[in-house]
Amino acid sequence: MGQITTVHAWANNEVAYVAWDVDQKIKGCLGFDVTRVYLNEDGSVAQKADGTDDRIKCATWVAFKGQSNPNWLPQDTSVWPVQKMSWRDLTLRKKRDRAKRRPEDVRVRYEIRPVGNLKPGLEAVPSNGLEFAYVIKRDSDGKPILDDSGKPIKEKVKAYTGKVRPLAYLAPAAISNDVFVTTRRGPFRSTFTNGILAAQWLSNVLKEDGVIEPDELINKISNPGDPHRKYLAGDVIPLIHEIFKRKGQFYLGLYELEDEELENLLLENAKRIHVILSNTAAGEDKKWDARNKMARKRLIDAGVDIQHRMFNNSIHIGHNKFVVNVPPNGGARSVFTGSTNWTSTGVAGQTNNALLIEDDDVAGAFLAYWKRMKKDALKVPKPFSKAMGDSQQSAEFRAANMKSTEVELADGERISIWFSPNTPERKKPTSKKKKAPTPPDLTEVYRCMRLAKDAILFLAFYPGQRGVDCLIGEAIDIGMKDRSLIVSGAVSSPQAMPNYKPKKKEDGEVVEEGDSPATFDDKNISIVRAARIDDRNILGDFGMEQLTAKGAIGAIIHDKLIVIDPRSDDCAVILGSHNLGFKASYSNDENFLIIRGNRDLAAAYAVHVMDVYDHYRFRAIETERKRKGKKGWSGFLETNDGWQKGYVDHSKGAVMRYFAR
Repeated sequence: MGQITTVHAWANNEVAYVAWDVDQKIKGCLGFDVTRVYLNEDGSVAQKADGTDDRIKCATWVAFKGQSNPNWLPQDTSVWPVQKMSWRDLTLRKKRDRAKRRPEDVRVRYEIRPVGNLKPGLEAVPSNGLEFAYVIKRDSDGKPILDDSGKPIKEKVKAYTGKVRPLAYLAPAAISNDVFVTTRRGPFRSTFTNGILAAQWLSNVLKEDGVIEPDELINKISNPGDPHRKYLAGDVIPLIHEIFKRKGQFYLGLYELEDEELENLLLENAKRIHVILSNTAAGEDKKWDARNKMARKRLIDAGVDIQHRMFNNSIHIGHNKFVVNVPPNGGARSVFTGSTNWTSTGVAGQTNNALLIEDDDVAGAFLAYWKRMKKDALKVPKPFSKAMGDSQQSAEFRAANMKSTEVELADGERISIWFSPNTPERKKPTSKKKKAPTPPDLTEVYRCMRLAKDAILFLAFYPGQRGVDCLIGEAIDIGMKDRSLIVSGAVSSPQAMPNYKPKKKEDGEVVEEGDSPATFDDKNISIVRAARIDDRNILGDFGMEQLTAKGAIGAIIHDKLIVIDPRSDDCAVILGSHNLGFKASYSNDENFLIIRGNRDLAAAYAVHVMDVYDHYRFRAIETERKRKGKKGWSGFLETNDGWQKGYVDHSKGAVMRYFAR
């Protein structure tokens, strides 16, 4: 009989990713029971207040065929086991039944145990005690029925319908390595938003009163006191608050500023901040900077030291999102950077990452760049909303960005820091006869990618149309030449997919949308775009999901992130504001870092990539099947052991095996 041969766990401060492998098919296996075990500092199992071991079965929601979970209530893997060989532990920090988060800085491991139908001679899986639940009683229109005091009436119901399937353990548990759940990794504090909105739990929150109102979601995530905003923002907002509790001065380079909580934080520190605030896009009325308008006025009225970096044209944007802290008396400086815009959608309505770096040299490079921007002042339009077609960075500013700043940390880790624009040309040349030169910053990124031995993992918003002149096309080219290399990633924009076909283009720009497949698969290469389950694509007990906070507008995946060989000492993480395409290097104020040799940091970012990629891969595959008129997944667990086939014959699961080995 087959058995689990290896299991390995990885974690950042939000999510754990656990992968395992088997030597052959496990006869009768209906999936795996996954248990999170909390540990003391010495590696022993922690105890609860009642003296029992601190062990938690991982939460699951998908029932077996013949059962149904109409109220989308959580069970766990002892009732509905995992029918694959990897698991994203999404409730590592997030509670399964309320908008509350567990503490960080804890040590855990995982136990993976195969289960099958209960038969004589096998050890029965014990009941989890979740056979019944209290839910809100609803009328025929789905609206809550209220009591005399106006509170929803709750009724006791079966947690799920259909015949209970008694399960038994088929073998002892395989035990993973220990992982530490934290933001702290040497001089780095890595944080990630939980801004995946295409999720069943969020749909159920919004439908709690029976109807989803227009703008209900954007209003929730814009409200500083809303518990779901805090849940979606994760540790990013608390980390920003923590930074501003430090002494000294703060130097900010921001693209967007439209969030009440973050604006108030800046105003509370008005005498200590120095802000370069760029413009946002033009609206339908062709007026620029509408999103930043109110925040800009508040900063001006408060007497903040602010420079208005207003490009007000479609060629350039000031796309940075960083803060440098300079302590008094010459103390070590630090810098906060990443992909997170200072907006409500940035912190709670998209996937994003943020990184605090406690290193004087790295922060010094950002401060020097900030001062170069300050010196490279642009003409301020009057009014601020006026178009400025000729506004652009100076040749001197561009030239100063053409080389990276190299920093070596105490443990031998290396950081390459790049700023843009860093080309002589104002924008990418569009000659049909001659390929545009690769900018110097992306030349180094591509070189780093070509040195990959095992895996290139990435998340991207919209680096380039059809994956051309950006990380997507380069990753595909590398993966085509090295079929042993895993290339996996997820993108936000339909136009970024390499198999996107626009219907109509004018001057190189899409003027009429075309066909955008949701997946791109070629042996070792797998790219998916963000998708949701909608009312035309309902699977089993799954219901319609949101995709963005503002209807059809806005980014979904907003990370700009590459992780290379996260299991190797030669690993690399590439992150920042830069969209990892030619336009960013040629035209925009941007930053990114290449961090080499920090395996803990690479693991944290790899878990974030796998979290986002896995979530949208399932939805993208279903969207693609529907697009082609093919039958999709039933939305239920299989009732026999045939689901293992692809993993056993290695036709699927390459990423899982890489992380499990």
